[in-house]
Formats: sequence, structure tokens, C-alpha cells
Amino acid sequence: MENLQQLVDKFPSTLKEYKTTVACGSIALLSGYLLYKYQSRGRVSEKWNKRYDFIVVGAGSAGCVLANRLSENGKFSVLVLEAGGEDDDPKIHMPMGVLDACTDTKFVWQDKTVPQPASEAYIDSAIQSQHGKVLGGSSSVNWMAYVRGHREDYNNWESLGCTGWGWSNVESYFRKMEDYFLPGEELGHGGPLTVSANRNLRTTDYLIKAIKELGVRENKSYNSGDNQGVTKGHVTAKNGRRWSAAQAYLRPAMKRSNLHVVTDAHVTKILFDGKRAVGVRFVREGGFTYEVLAEKEVIISSGAINSPHLLLLSGIGPKEELQKHGIPIVAELPVGLNYQDHSTAFRNVFFENPQVPKEEHLYKANLSSTKSLIEYFINGKGPLTTAAGQAMCFFDVDKEGNYILTNKMPEIQIFMTGGPFIDDPNDEVLSRFNEFANFGPLLLETMKNADKRQGVMLAAVLLHPRSRGSLTLASADPFQRPLIDPQILSDPEDQRIMKIGLKFISDVLKSPTMSSLGSYFSENKFPTKDRIAPDVDPESEEYLEKLVSTACTVCWHPAGSCKMGAEGDTSAVVDPQLRVQGGIQGLRVVDNSIMPHLTSGNTNAPAIMIGEKGSDLILQSYRGI
Repeated sequence: MENLQQLVDKFPSTLKEYKTTVACGSIALLSGYLLYKYQSRGRVSEKWNKRYDFIVVGAGSAGCVLANRLSENGKFSVLVLEAGGEDDDPKIHMPMGVLDACTDTKFVWQDKTVPQPASEAYIDSAIQSQHGKVLGGSSSVNWMAYVRGHREDYNNWESLGCTGWGWSNVESYFRKMEDYFLPGEELGHGGPLTVSANRNLRTTDYLIKAIKELGVRENKSYNSGDNQGVTKGHVTAKNGRRWSAAQAYLRPAMKRSNLHVVTDAHVTKILFDGKRAVGVRFVREGGFTYEVLAEKEVIISSGAINSPHLLLLSGIGPKEELQKHGIPIVAELPVGLNYQDHSTAFRNVFFENPQVPKEEHLYKANLSSTKSLIEYFINGKGPLTTAAGQAMCFFDVDKEGNYILTNKMPEIQIFMTGGPFIDDPNDEVLSRFNEFANFGPLLLETMKNADKRQGVMLAAVLLHPRSRGSLTLASADPFQRPLIDPQILSDPEDQRIMKIGLKFISDVLKSPTMSSLGSYFSENKFPTKDRIAPDVDPESEEYLEKLVSTACTVCWHPAGSCKMGAEGDTSAVVDPQLRVQGGIQGLRVVDNSIMPHLTSGNTNAPAIMIGEKGSDLILQSYRGI
């Protein structure tokens, strides 16, 4: 291996002139493909039984955990039904390929919100809200950031009646699932989910230094309960490749004879005998319909969009909503209410004096580089292992409009990505990403100039929106997507806090470090007619207000639509055992839809934790059987 590394380091650039380049690249790609096939232990099932102890609907972040843990002791038969396909495409596993994977409709649900009246940009148009449709769910297509959140997120859940969901309870599940690269008793080691340091870029060091110059402390162990401060990003990666819930939990379990995983299985209805869930109906390719029964429980783990959608289609939800679509009522519960998502606005920064080679950020350039391919597929190193979010910062705000550090939940996250990753302004990936993200001219301009200038993307994320939205049915047709209304920025406090987040980014650019790089916002160079606010200084308060009202979009972190609460809480869909209320038996929801409110950061880590704790709650119900 040492000799191979020496070969890579000494690889002559003139080799590109010869056909050997093509051969080496092909060998590297083939090696990578065979490696993924080897890693993909176990096979999906083309046949299944008529009955199982447990049926899990959805093989996403939490569903993969459920599949593993419920089948682990060998006592129970488990069927997992996933609407998407397998996760065997190499671009899913390549960290730098995230924009390629997360915009491919083969791997994601292409949902849109209804128009958002509080946002000037979306008064008459929709925002894309994508989520995974593949084994691993969103953990197979997300930006790989690993953020537990703040301890007070979970303590607040408990204070709202979610007994057993405080920090002292959930921390042990985080540790159980983790195999963390950092030492420390507060972090997990030896678990199935590998957490690694993101690949370090020189821009990361510049940004962290600049933020520290504003008086913000560095917090290298931000997943220990208090995430306020600035840090280099930690990601779900192993040996330089994405380590999704499918790779960590599902694939190792698929060899078990008591676990069947069926892909391309769109569940359209939960079957009931009175008020007891007894099975599901699903449709596969060709329109063929099947029914399968659950001896013990049906567990919905399809995410904060698909889980409430399925419950509504099956007769569980608000009375008026079900009657409007002619769906017989099984239980009247507030399904689809309390819908929420993090909102975000991006600012793109260019450097006049970059002092860093832009090539290390570019996706297609590295994908066609023999050296990069060999580094990635053979050694699990190099530019292609770079995930988004090389650095993050979390902070609170006060009533006077200042950003401050406290011991409370942070209000703002700054998500920093060195890049951009797209080389060609006419690239298909860029076109898809712009269509999906609806980020408008600012982000598009940055990416179009990737071959000319070096830059970074800084996103201000509103962590605890006061705005609450809803998810309702478009019709009783299970193949017609639901109506998603996050009510983005509908609460004035959300607008105020987001403006402080964008002001923080402006202050970062004024720091000594960023000034020495000749940093400027991309829109400073735009023709006036192309700016969000023509003739308004991009550094002004007026411009920040305009940016909030026109450039904010959702973060693709939906939650809360099947809210957890105390038994008898009329605003809750499930109790702290994750059992659906309203007299329903044999039915649970285990995914981010049960969150009473969003956590302080990216939501994949909490989803996996919910899968771990949910599995324990289910198994405890059948202990001794």
C-alpha cells in the first residue's frame, strides 16, 4: 500500500495524454463498483411470507435501525417495505457526489410545498422538499453532517410530556449507535454508525479563524450536549465513503433468515380490524397489489412527509380532512399538524486572494482524474471524500439583535461548505440542483463561476422556527403527493432571528482573516439588475431584510407531523412509547415526524437515535415472549 501511495504521489501529469489514463480510470471505477457490491451484504427479497411479527414501512434512517434491532435476537420475523430501490449506485457513497445523488429522482421523492405567502420568492410558487427514496432513506442522499443537537432540545421534549426522552435518556442511545473518531466517555465507540472528521480544506481553517476573531469559542466536541461555538464538521463516513443507515444497520442484517427487505414496494394503506392494525397493502412495479399481515405490530417509519400521508390515507387524522376526501375515519387525531422544517438562506463568498487551489473542490474534475479516483477507491482518501459542511457554528441571539453564546439551545447554525463542487455552468447536475433547491440566482451565480474564482457557501439556518405548518391530502389517491405547507417565515420572530444569522455572515467577512483573502459577497459583482434588491447596498440592513424575505428556503429537515406527547395530549399523535393514540392498537410511528419540535442542527443523527430508542421500546413490550 505504501508503494501504491508513492506511485500516486509521483503520477506524471503527462499520463493524461495516453490511453493508459482511460484504462486506469476504468480499473479504479470497476474496483469501486465491486467494493460496493461486496459491502452490500445480503439481498433484497423478491418473495415474502403472508405474515410477520413486525412490518416496518420505510427503510430510512430510523427504519434501517428497526430492521436490524427487531430481527437481532432471531425470535421475531420482520418485513421491511421500501418504496425506493437499492443503494448500490457508487455516486450515493461518494461524499463529493452529494449534489448528484440528492437531485436524482431515482433516489429522492420530488415533493413541493404549496406557495408560501410570507416569502416574496414563493408567494406564487413552490419550494422543493426532497427526501430519500432508496435503502437508507435520506441518510443515503443527505449532506452527511452528524449533529446530535443540544441537550436542552431533549429536556424540552420531556417537559412537554415526553417521558423518557430527556437528554439523560437519549444520550445513551447516541453512544450505543456511534463509533466516533474522537475519544471521550460522552461519545460512543464500537457502535454500527461510524462518525469521522470531514476532509479538511484550507478554507475551513480560514473560516474557523475568522469566526474566532469575532469572539466565538471553538467547540471541537460539539456533540457532547452543548453545541454552541464553531467547529470543524463531523460526518457519517467510513474509510472516506458515506456510511448511511443502510450500510451501518440494514445491510449487515439482511443475511438473517428472519428479515425480509422488499424494495419498490409502495405502501398505500394500513389494514385494520376494528381499531387494531393488522397489516398493510402495497403496490409494486406493474401495478400489482399485495397484502401482508402483522401478528404483533405495524411500524410506520417513512419520515415526516410519508408517515402522516399514509396515516391520513388509512383513516387516521383530523375529522374534516378525512371526510373531505371520503376516507372512513378510524381515529380522529391531529396527523399532519405541527409540521415544521428548518429554513435557510445562503450567502456566497468569493476570494480575490484565494491562496487555495480551487481544483480540490470540483466534482467532475476529480471524477475524471486518475489520481483522484485511485486515491478514493483504493485508499479512501483525496478530494472525492470531501463532504459538504466542512465547518459549522452554533449560537444564540438576544432581544437586541446580537449573536451571543449561552448554555441554552442555539437559535442559528452557520453551515459552511468550501467549494462549490460543480465545474461546468451547463452541467446537468447543476441544472437539477437549481431546479430542486430553488436557491435562485445567488447560488447559481457562484456555481457558474466555479471555474473562474474560488469561493465558499455560507448558510444561515433557523434552528427553532416559531412558524408551524401542516401536511394534508391532495386527494384519496395514494400516488398523488400530499400538500406540504411549512408556513416558512410566517412568524415575525423567525424573520428577526434569520436576519441576525445573515448579519453574522456579514461580520465574518469583515474579520481580519477574511479581509486578508479579499473576501466579498458574490452579489457585489452582479449587475444591478440581477441583484435581489436593485440599487441597494448588499452590506446594508435593508439588503439583509430583503434577503430574508426573498432568499429563504427549507432545509429538507421536515419533522413534527406525528407529534409525540403525553397520553391524552390532544395535540399529540403518538405517546412516549410511540404508540398511535386514539384507541389504536398494534401501530407505532418511529421517525422524525414524532419530534415535538426540531433539534438544534441537522436531523439525521436524531432520526437514527429515534430508531434505536423506538426499537428498545418495542422489544420491551414483548420481553419474555
